[in-house]
Amino acid sequence: MTRRQTWRRWIAGGTLLSMAMLSACGGAGGSPAGNTDAGAGAAEGEKGNAGAKLAEPVTLTLSVQSSNRFLELAKQKFEESHPNVKIEIKESIAAPKSDGKTMIRKGEKPDPKDAEKFTSTVNTELMSGRASDILITDENFPYKKYADKKLLENIADLMKKDGSFKRDDYYSNVFDAMVYKDGIYALPAKLTLNGLLGNQDALGGVSLNDDVWTWHDFKAAVEPLAQDANKDGVPDRYALINTSGAALLSQMVDSSYGKLVNDANKKFDTGLFTDMLKLSKAMADAKLVTPERPERADILFQAFSPLQYEDMILLSQMQFGGNGAFYKVPAYTDSKGLSFTSDMRLSINAKSGHKQEAWEFVKLLLSEDMQKTRELSGFAVNRKASLERQAQLKEIGSGDGKNQIKLMTKDGKEFKPRPAEQKDIDAIEQALSELRVYADTNPKVKAIVEQEAGPFFSGQKSAEEVAKSVQNKVNTYLQE
Repeated sequence: MTRRQTWRRWIAGGTLLSMAMLSACGGAGGSPAGNTDAGAGAAEGEKGNAGAKLAEPVTLTLSVQSSNRFLELAKQKFEESHPNVKIEIKESIAAPKSDGKTMIRKGEKPDPKDAEKFTSTVNTELMSGRASDILITDENFPYKKYADKKLLENIADLMKKDGSFKRDDYYSNVFDAMVYKDGIYALPAKLTLNGLLGNQDALGGVSLNDDVWTWHDFKAAVEPLAQDANKDGVPDRYALINTSGAALLSQMVDSSYGKLVNDANKKFDTGLFTDMLKLSKAMADAKLVTPERPERADILFQAFSPLQYEDMILLSQMQFGGNGAFYKVPAYTDSKGLSFTSDMRLSINAKSGHKQEAWEFVKLLLSEDMQKTRELSGFAVNRKASLERQAQLKEIGSGDGKNQIKLMTKDGKEFKPRPAEQKDIDAIEQALSELRVYADTNPKVKAIVEQEAGPFFSGQKSAEEVAKSVQNKVNTYLQE
């Protein structure tokens, strides 16, 4: 996992949110894994059976960049219900320690070198046949590359063969979004949503159909609103702030990476990328976006990628005078639904000698028992667990200690959040049910794009020249 699971800062309109989850340990003392309907393994009364079937003790290895309380709790539960199996968690970067009662979010960003080290280590181990039984990776790991080399197990086959695994217990649309070449080789244990928070007051009731909108639609919608009404040379409204033309290009690439880069056929769409370059620069030149943070201008939208349920409620209340609304990120050519990412993707080593035990552990991580715990620190893939977490949002701001959250502004003043209403919870469930696109990116490809696009935004090269250069380098990388 990246360090952002434990350390991150929420900057929202100049407000620093410091969240104390007084019930963060909830679930740690729960019943051992054993809900067969949720795929959790042996039931309480059957603890010894799973382990008794093994002729010899098994050590199941798990590679992860940094461990966390969720994995440690799962290890404890699995070893209790499978006495002949020992879980060995192999970290490449030691995780920060926590007292288990407070989730602290600071401005520390994950070091890219940590991700590179982990990816390099796992690459070496996979190619040499010495990889762990289970790999837990984030968006920086190019899992499709190893799926192509038949080094990762097709989890879809394991699902079909397991009568205890019921797809209806989960957001199966998430499983569908992870299909690659008719298989699933990386399965999210938790989700992060990709969206925008729209300023309803500044938008003035403009009708926006974000179910189908593209970046061209986005430009057309904000152009009439981002005007210089007093003719002082400074727009009164911006579509996005803290966003340069290059940063906007990066967002476009992220939102439509699957159309831009065809991993299966190893091809890069030069024409699409050329259009992305021209559109992002046109929006920057028209001052629809700005790399600055102007104090006196209205903001129409801000990037909004909630990592967990409380984010959807709290940030909406704190931004735009409490009148913010969630929108899907525009796609580039056609929209297929809300997109998501995950910094906890589960893969099984195709050369593992303990595939069945590995699958049982994956099922435990996806079980209702585990997914409803706060240790997950994300949106659940298990539907029942998710509905339980959503219901708890009605307790936000309560004084009885349940789901109690303390928010402080940067000047030390306390902000008292309002409990979620049913319409807020319904909107979250609808969003999760509409997840259709896994926003898969590749850090190598993104690095090439960022490096080559610079001369275009500085006026040194044309869009066509840059697109051709990017195509050559990306295609070379994809063919490796």
